[in-house]
Parts: sequence; C-alpha cells; structure tokens
Amino acid sequence: MADEPLLTDGVGAGNFFRTAAAAAAGGAAEASVIELDRAYHHPDGRVLREFTLSELDELTDRVAAGYHRDGIGPKDPVALFLGESVRYLIHYIALTKIGAIPVFLNSALPPEIAAKFIANVGAVAVVCDGRLVEEALDVARYDADPYATGPFRAFTHADNDPVLIAHTSGTTGVPKAVQFNHAGFFFGIRQQINADLGRRILSALPQSHASAISVLMSCVARGSRVLLATEREPEQLAKAVEGFRPELVAAFPKVFVDLCRLDLESYDFGSVSRWMSTGDANHERHIRRLVRLGHHLDRSGKPTAGSLFIDNFGSSEFGFAMFRQVHSAATNRYGRCIGRPFDWIDARVFDDTDQPAAHGTVGRLALKSPTVTAGYWNNSLLSEKNRVQGYWLTGDLAYRDEDGRFYHVDRTSDSISTERGTIYSCQLEELILRQIPEVFDCSLVTTGGTAEGTAGEPRHLVLTVDLPSADADLGALRTRINAALSRAGFPVVDRLVRKTADEHVGVTGKALKRTMRDAYQQV
Repeated sequence: MADEPLLTDGVGAGNFFRTAAAAAAGGAAEASVIELDRAYHHPDGRVLREFTLSELDELTDRVAAGYHRDGIGPKDPVALFLGESVRYLIHYIALTKIGAIPVFLNSALPPEIAAKFIANVGAVAVVCDGRLVEEALDVARYDADPYATGPFRAFTHADNDPVLIAHTSGTTGVPKAVQFNHAGFFFGIRQQINADLGRRILSALPQSHASAISVLMSCVARGSRVLLATEREPEQLAKAVEGFRPELVAAFPKVFVDLCRLDLESYDFGSVSRWMSTGDANHERHIRRLVRLGHHLDRSGKPTAGSLFIDNFGSSEFGFAMFRQVHSAATNRYGRCIGRPFDWIDARVFDDTDQPAAHGTVGRLALKSPTVTAGYWNNSLLSEKNRVQGYWLTGDLAYRDEDGRFYHVDRTSDSISTERGTIYSCQLEELILRQIPEVFDCSLVTTGGTAEGTAGEPRHLVLTVDLPSADADLGALRTRINAALSRAGFPVVDRLVRKTADEHVGVTGKALKRTMRDAYQQV
C-alpha cells in the first residue's frame, strides 16, 4: 500500500523514483527491491544483481551528473538503443533528474530503422553500446554509462513537461515517436494505487517500452519486490517463475502465447495468483490454459484453485491500459470482449463520417483520457489526424454492446473487403482457434486485388497457421477450417500457409500482417 508522500501534488513520472527513494529512506513508505536476471556492471566495478531504491537513486545521481558534465540539459532528447537490461530504467531516471528526455528504442529494431527513428526525434546524443555504425548518426555517442561525482541541479517538472519519448510497435513500418508527459504518464498509476497485485512481481515486459516503466512505478508505489525478467524464452521464464515465486507475472501477449507451448503442468506455477497482459487482446485458447494454474483468493478471501488473467487492452499511445477484462477458470466472457474502460477514460466508437456509431456497430475506437499521449514527437500533422472530436483514435476497430462492454475485432489496417462484405481478421482468428484444436495460433491476411478483382488479380484469403504437430495434413486442415467458417457465415480460406512462431513478428511481439501480405502474394 502506498503512503501519502508518493501521491502528493507535483509527484509524477519525472520525479517518481527519486521521491520514492526519499520516502523509503525516511521511513514514510515501504521500500521496493528490484532484482535482475542479468547482472548490472556498475561503473565503479561492482557487479549487481539487485537494487534497493537508495542504491538506484545514488547510481542515477552519478549518471545524471555525467550527462550534466557533458552539456546535456533540460528538454534535450537522448536516445537509448541498448540490449534488454535495467540500463533503460537507469537512464530514464538519470535523464529525467536533469529534465532531459529519454528516447526509448527497442533493441530488436534493425540499426537502419533505429537510425532513422533517432534522426526523426532530433536526439542530441545516443547511448547505443555499439549497436549503430559510426556513420549512421552525427550525434554524441555513449558506449558506456556516463558517470561523474559533480553537482547538478535537479529539474522541477511541470505537468506538461515531456518525460519520455517511446516507440510504437512498428506494425505499419517505422515506429512512431510517442510523447509522454510528467502528469499524464503517472495518472493511471495514481488512480490504481490501491489495487491488490501482490508483493512479488515478475515483469517480463520489454525494458525499452513505456509499459515496463509504468508497471515498475506501480510496483514501487506499493512497496513490491520486482524481478526484471529480460530472458523471455518460455523455458527461461517458467524457471524464473519457479525460482522467484511471483504472485503476479506481467508481460506482452506473445510471451504468454509462447509460455503456453510448454507442458505447463511440469513446472511449479503454484505461487501465481495473477497474470497481467498489456497490449492486444489475448485469445481464449491461451488464457484458459494459464488460469488453470496457481491459485487466488475469491471475493470472500477464500483460497481458490486457479489464477486470474488480467487482460489489459492498450496501445503505445497510452501511458496506461485503456480497458480491463479479468478472466478466471470459472468465467466465460470471451469472443474478443475487452471489457469496459477504466473509470477515467471516455471511450467512443466512431463511424467513417466521424459520428458516434450505434451500439453493436463496428467502427473506429477512440478515447479521451488524461493518460493519452501528448502527440507524436516532431509530427503534429499525424497527431492531428489521430484526433476526432477531442478523442484519440487507437487504430482499432471495435463495437460496444448495450451493457457498455467493448469488443475488439481488428486493427483498422487489417480488415478485409470481400464480395460478401467486410470481414475482421482478429474475429475470424478467434473463431478458428476456438474450434480447431490443432491450430495453436494463426493470422488471416489477404493478397491480390480488390474483392471483385482488378487487372486479373482476384483477392485471396491466406491463413498462416502455427501447428505444434509436424505431421499435420494441411489439405484436410483447410477443409475443416473452411467448414467452420462456412457454418458461421464467413468466406472460406483460399490458402493455408504454415509458419513458425517468430516469423512476421514485430519488435514487441505483434504479428506483422503487412509483411505477411507481401510475402504471400499470389504469383
């Protein structure tokens, strides 16, 4: 439970960690400990496997002093292009201490895309541990963390001062630069400060993503012990859960999908009460496997077999999740239901004329919230194109039922026009996964011309399938899939293509349907 000093006026994302360290040192709040699965090599020669808040505060003071010594100051963007590690957090804290702006890049980005992103944001320096060629950027470079003992002036953030430039998942090309400000980035954490998420948290979120910082602030505010799990292969993650024994595991959807590839009963997940996903909505197939594990307390406080799966639907443009749907082994609300928005979010569905869509009608999902990004850095035109009547378009297609629950059916870029009308790829994928047990995961895309065909190029529906069995008969499988689609009134699949788990996947684990469309074009 957080104490008052962490919620006083003026506390926000830019000064949260130094406020938490001061509160813990003064006994005004419980102190978190941040454990690492990869050791941090301290500039003074020590090899650290964990940080207390005071140790983290002392280290980031020295890194901030190093930046100040080198002329980095308020509002200077500094890009971070590093291997997955606690260094993203260290530089985030250090840079915000002097009012500079951390710019996060995912370590899996190709160097040429990273260089373009860094140039687009106008970074004055880059911390890159050798990941960029020397000629890629004409800016100051840090291959090791700056470190000094000289004084610096701690920056005082106003509510609208930028504290982070994050990146989108890049599913449509070069990632967009998302600006988060001091008050807005902390707003959701402030609202949910008393939520019970446990005292031992394993975060398998990418350390280069805004969500990792958001979840960590939330954990520190509650005095939790946190393991930053940067090794996210299924076996490594399962063993980390066994060793650390977390009550909550936080990750992006693909991490949970991959975890379900294991024989889960052969591992000890008994400590887990909750799984928390943020990003895209998760599939029923995978959620049901996870909620059979672990235990939780029911509303009366009675221990109950099975865990909870907190499905937080969000996007990179929000500093906190937008919708929350909680599943257990006893619940049965699926069918792409993402639940209701958080209390502070006003959610709407707009039609193509920018008017509110009727309940039950698919349209463009848009939200108004204090947590929404201030816009895309250095791209005000694109920012304005994402605003409708004061709401921010999320890039998703959804509908709302009469009870105020929302259902996600697709990304706006992935819906498919056919002779029988528009179909939504995520909706059909959910149906296939529910009815065809041999298919572990799948993605539906279209190739060719328009629905009616243009220039001799008819449109084809292509389904990529992830199949655990190497002996699967694709012809027979397509027949069964098409029978299920036909019964539901949908067009049938023209081609079935087998793909591996990591083909056509973006840096944050999202399926890249644009690259699938290119790869599976009919010859």
